[in-house]
Amino acid sequence: MKLDLQDYVQDILQKKIETYHIVVRQHDEEIGRFDFRKDNRRDNIHSVSKSFVSLAVGMALQEGILKLDERPAEIFRDKLPENPSENLMKITIRDMLMMAAGHDYFVLQGYSGDPRYPGRDELRDPDWVRYALSFPVPYAPGTHWKYSNFGPYLCSVIIQDRTGQRLRDYLMPRLFEPLDIINPQWFESTAGYTLGCGGLHLNTEEMARFGQLLLNKGNWKGRQLVSPEWIEAAASRQISNEGSGKGPDSEAGYGYYFWRCARDGAYRGDGWAGQYVIVLPQQDACIALMSHDFHKQEIMDCIWEHVVPQLKENM
Repeated sequence: MKLDLQDYVQDILQKKIETYHIVVRQHDEEIGRFDFRKDNRRDNIHSVSKSFVSLAVGMALQEGILKLDERPAEIFRDKLPENPSENLMKITIRDMLMMAAGHDYFVLQGYSGDPRYPGRDELRDPDWVRYALSFPVPYAPGTHWKYSNFGPYLCSVIIQDRTGQRLRDYLMPRLFEPLDIINPQWFESTAGYTLGCGGLHLNTEEMARFGQLLLNKGNWKGRQLVSPEWIEAAASRQISNEGSGKGPDSEAGYGYYFWRCARDGAYRGDGWAGQYVIVLPQQDACIALMSHDFHKQEIMDCIWEHVVPQLKENM
């Protein structure tokens, strides 16, 4: 069944939401799409990039490159501040994946505006790891959710240091090439590390293929790219993120660089201005959205109201 997206489109237009593209897949095929602009060029998918880091960590774990209980303070011992706190010393890779390193500040923002902590693009020192490790850690790791770029950047650095490959290059044969994502561009830090926390540029069809891989529990055309157990763990509610006040889909729980959705057992990769890869296992479906709009809950509401009911009818 092909979806009728006209009500969805009219709702988006009426609410003046700046969405560019939507691609809907169900039962392993594309069943609906609408392009608000003619070309489907690649855009910065911002923090959906973090979900790609999640899969990279899962692959690195399988290959014995890293372990979830490893501590960045031990990995980057030479970059620690003087007299590091007990909490800083206890942070693990698992804590970083959950956005629960213990910070109360958004570390490594692109732009800060806070004279105490310049954003990463304002830093003259190329050693962003040293800078990230300088932030106070007031909470016990693993206990307090605070969205941050600390973890995904450090994960990218760890994988590059241990493999000799940028994260982007590490993922080429393992993820991008199998999904037919040709020559993806990904921003780098001034020190030459794949940014990890953002900056990956893809188009909506490529995002939809990533969603299909997640829906298939890491299997792509008969090839298991990452273990189903990792997909299950990454997509599960690992920690509470309640209290944001930004709507039900922003505080339904958090996994390993994936957000839980408030409805239908769904989860998603979520970008800065409304880029989404939404996975709906109950409906055997996934949805990719490219937007540039900060009414993020309204974007999600349009999906729940106009797209998901049709997916349920097509089961």
